[in-house]
Amino acid sequence: MFARSFAGERDWRSRLATSRELGTGFAAPGGRFTRALLEAVMGGVAGDLKTHLQGERVVELGAGATAYGYALAASCGAKNYLAVEPFYADVLQMSIAGMIEERSETLPRIPFKVVANDMLAYLKEETDDLVSIVACGIENCILPDDGYKRMVEAEIFRVLRPGGAFVSSHSDLDPKGLRVTEQWFRRLANPSVRDRIRIYRKD
Repeated sequence: MFARSFAGERDWRSRLATSRELGTGFAAPGGRFTRALLEAVMGGVAGDLKTHLQGERVVELGAGATAYGYALAASCGAKNYLAVEPFYADVLQMSIAGMIEERSETLPRIPFKVVANDMLAYLKEETDDLVSIVACGIENCILPDDGYKRMVEAEIFRVLRPGGAFVSSHSDLDPKGLRVTEQWFRRLANPSVRDRIRIYRKD
């Protein structure tokens, strides 16, 4: 449904209008918060995040149009990366392929897949206790409603691998029943801005 709905629409504003008509949330291209998180990890400001994603199957919810989530997973030594992105899957596929080609000598290469699906629909089909999850910029304003949010949070709890992590940056997703810790870091590109990471673990 999503891939057909956005076929041929190159401008993000057109995709935004279509997403509103469908009532499926806010088609934000994103990337700012994921890029800041990647830079913090690469710059050693949030380097311990690597230990949470190393060797994990990493799923990014609402991955947007840029390849920073792939770069984050690859830099952390993830086993593989799966991007769930209903609005920009076509753009994201090309973005990741371009990043792999451009950074072939500096960025580890890991298997990846882009799924053109809604995050709740995707999570419902995922296996229990299997993956680690990243969510950057999934704020209330881009979600359809509170009921949808609560269902996504419940699915995150179900699919999260014990020993893995749900990494949340500028995200209002707050699954209950998980142990959570917070970290703050200053953006390397703009040190006056401090970002918060919440890391959820399943005991």
